[in-house]
Amino acid sequence: MKAKGMTQQTTQHEVGEKSVSTAYREMLIVIRREVLTRTKNKTILLATGLLALTVGIGAGVGGWFLREKMGDASFQLDTRLLFATAMVSALLSSLVYSSQSLTSGVVEEKSSRVVEILLTKIGVVPLLAGKMIGIGAITLVQLLLIGGTGLLGFTLVDGWSLLELEVGAALLWFLVWFLLGYIIFATMNTILASTVSRQEDLSAAVMPLSVLQMVLLVVTLYLTPTYLEEAWLKGLSFVPLFSSYLMPIRFGLDGVQTWEMVTAASIAGVTIPLLFWVATRVYSNNALRTGSKVSLQQSFASDNGA
Repeated sequence: MKAKGMTQQTTQHEVGEKSVSTAYREMLIVIRREVLTRTKNKTILLATGLLALTVGIGAGVGGWFLREKMGDASFQLDTRLLFATAMVSALLSSLVYSSQSLTSGVVEEKSSRVVEILLTKIGVVPLLAGKMIGIGAITLVQLLLIGGTGLLGFTLVDGWSLLELEVGAALLWFLVWFLLGYIIFATMNTILASTVSRQEDLSAAVMPLSVLQMVLLVVTLYLTPTYLEEAWLKGLSFVPLFSSYLMPIRFGLDGVQTWEMVTAASIAGVTIPLLFWVATRVYSNNALRTGSKVSLQQSFASDNGA
């Protein structure tokens, strides 16, 4: 009996490892599919190249202008605030682009019935995770390319000789909040996009999140410096949907302590698995559904039908 019990436990362990390994391979397949789809798109490549060139030229002209105006004088730049503002701008830009790509892909697969084929080969979890990671990776590479050309243009005119930069922990927190913000908003966009099956209904479905992002941008750049010490602003900066915008600016204005940043990041990190579970639930219940938009309450029903 003991040997039989050990055999059953071993078999279950092997099945579990096989399941995890299979899901991992399926996720890699989806990531590769998303990356290749976008790297082979000439329109995306051309737009990225032109934008990078424009930013590089603009940074070069700006650096030259500073040198002409400032001469040999150096001035202290508030690097933390600079990185915070750059992070918020990069986050918003990436979310606008990546959310459009992600949500339109979700709806296109539903309307063309491609999702039926995908779900017979790939599980919901690796499918959604692969789509988010693949699109997110491409978006990050595009941002690094565009930002890199800007740095190159500024360097070529020796603009750095005018600045005294002390990056410190700003760059680390830049990456942390960028990644957390992207994952949270990408997951939310996936949830909303899963409730529709036609491209003409997509803009209305994701509108609430788009409006929220614009409100957050206004609050972050214009209200935060004025109400930096207000309790409502501090409390709001711990909410996962808002923390990726508010915490970097509070950090840049020296209005936040390290423990607050760590706590807010931890709350966001704990929230992500819950949001992803909701996304997989809604997507699973609506993947084969066609017709008009359904509510989120209906999307949680266990049997939506096709």
